[in-house]
Amino acid sequence: MKIEILFPEQGYLYGDMGNVKYLKACLPDAEFIETTLEDVPAFAEGDVDLVYMGYLSEDMQRKVIEKLRPYKERIQEMIQSKVCILFTGNAMEVLFKEIVKGDDVTEGLDIFDFTAIIDPKRRYVGNYYGQFNERKIVGCKIQEAVTYGANQDCCFGKGIRGMGINRSTIYEGIRKNNFIGTYLIGPLLIMNPYFTHFLFARMGIAKPRLAFSGALKEAYGQRVEEFENKSTVMEIV
Repeated sequence: MKIEILFPEQGYLYGDMGNVKYLKACLPDAEFIETTLEDVPAFAEGDVDLVYMGYLSEDMQRKVIEKLRPYKERIQEMIQSKVCILFTGNAMEVLFKEIVKGDDVTEGLDIFDFTAIIDPKRRYVGNYYGQFNERKIVGCKIQEAVTYGANQDCCFGKGIRGMGINRSTIYEGIRKNNFIGTYLIGPLLIMNPYFTHFLFARMGIAKPRLAFSGALKEAYGQRVEEFENKSTVMEIV
């Protein structure tokens, strides 16, 4: 089992490295490759079972786009061949057509036909509660950008409460084959043990084992109950 963590020295904002720590707790025998901006990505030179990238600063988004641009076709190939890829926070925006902030337009890798518009006045900080397959997804968002594009047929989660990729849609994130991009931040895998089990199964793990399974499922159940309560505040600011 080979897992590549892209740019962990940069993609650690808002607790996203908690996902990496949990992967290591669940998969102690796996090979973890931590790829820096100076390295050739492992996925460019061979097969990997999972590629993960977390939340990036705006400046780092631009650097990552240029770093990955030579590997655009390889990334597309991995998505088509159903390699597991998980991008959390704003990491998926590097695969968009463009990222816009005022008059500044950054051309993305244009793998997905979406546009992210960064506007501090439309920033979202809050909770998210949605549906993924037959299970509920819970999580937190710090969404600097509002994103526009048709994701109703390729979303990660169908919202029950909380914002989707923008305020006019209930659909959150992007899912294509085994690529999942989501604006949910922090320890997504810890907060959603059933989703983590799904991800491991898609990675080809015959008998997925979740570290601290009992405690995580109990906490998950409590959070689902909390988010079902209409008095629970979802948007914090």
